[in-house]
Amino acid sequence: MIVQRRWANLSLVVLLALLVIALLFHHMGWSVYLLGTTLAGLAGAVADWYAVTALFRHPLGMRWLPHTSIISANRDRIIDAIANLVESELLSSEFLNANIQKISFSQGLLGLLDKPLPQDVTEFLGTTAATWVGQLDESLIAERVREFLGKRADAVSVSDWAVHLIEWLVRSGNDRALFLFLAEHAEIALDQVELTEDLERRLREVIEEYSKTGTQKFLLGLLESFGTVDYHELTMSIKAALKRWLRSDSAFDQFDMILMRIMRSLRDDALVRARVEEAKASLLSQIPWPDVVRWGKDHINQALTQGTVSGALQQGLASVSRWLEREPSIQAQVDALARGLLMRTATQNHSVIGRLVRDNLRAMDEREWIDKLEFYVGRDLQWIRVNGAIVGALVGLIITIATHL
Repeated sequence: MIVQRRWANLSLVVLLALLVIALLFHHMGWSVYLLGTTLAGLAGAVADWYAVTALFRHPLGMRWLPHTSIISANRDRIIDAIANLVESELLSSEFLNANIQKISFSQGLLGLLDKPLPQDVTEFLGTTAATWVGQLDESLIAERVREFLGKRADAVSVSDWAVHLIEWLVRSGNDRALFLFLAEHAEIALDQVELTEDLERRLREVIEEYSKTGTQKFLLGLLESFGTVDYHELTMSIKAALKRWLRSDSAFDQFDMILMRIMRSLRDDALVRARVEEAKASLLSQIPWPDVVRWGKDHINQALTQGTVSGALQQGLASVSRWLEREPSIQAQVDALARGLLMRTATQNHSVIGRLVRDNLRAMDEREWIDKLEFYVGRDLQWIRVNGAIVGALVGLIITIATHL
């Protein structure tokens, strides 16, 4: 703007110089045309200078002149007009809602999720989280966890939950899947060498205990000496029979009957229900919460320092991105939810826009307010001064020529 002001002032200086020349050579014929041109040019230049200056300040510091420093005198009205223009026209509710409807939030979210997290971001998150976790008070957290779980446990009936679980298992057919799972692991246990040796030893003890009389013991010893009684083979036969029974429908029926008995006891037997609640309370009271919290902190810190958490976070974001890509209906729901939320927010808080504009403009110092406006529009206003001098000079020349003709 300084350059434009120099050109405007230079136009005044040039016109003044031409006026002096016209007065000095007034006896010359051409001086009449030069005088008319410079007088009109000066009139236009001075008038435009006064008009431009009066917008922002008092010309020559003369405060008594009316209708000067117009912007400063009408500051509140101008601010209200700008705020109303922004709130009602430029950023009206209809305009905002129409543009919100055009935004595809799901595509933006997919683009964001597909981008790998920058290394500095992951390092910052890991370091910040590790620092935060390290500053946690273990005893305080343990106490809060104990209180929270204690209150939640008092409100939860383990017996009722167990009854609902059994009912769901039977109704959904998952009781057979549970039985097959248990039977499979039971067979694996039966194949253990340690179990086989223990069964063989206990079978021997049972048979020897059953042989109470001397005759029975004599016959048993005789059979053992002839190899007729082979405890290992007998144990293997028992194990094979147990495996066949576990694969039969009879075993599943017995399992279902056991589930039904457990469910009825948990539902109808007050003594059983009381014992279950006592066991729940006893279990919670025996948990060393400070040790649990310390263990959790150590593992979290280890994961943060090794970058496991950031890697897991990156994989999780990628999984979410792939899932969203496969589900157009979910994308539509995300768009509808985000658009609805933004539209409600924009409508409910629309008046905030005008208030922010007003508050920010009124917070400016008066000098700062004038300087900013003059900076943005002052350059064009200075060119108006130049144009006023040129146009005034041309009009003066035309009038002078017309008058002489």
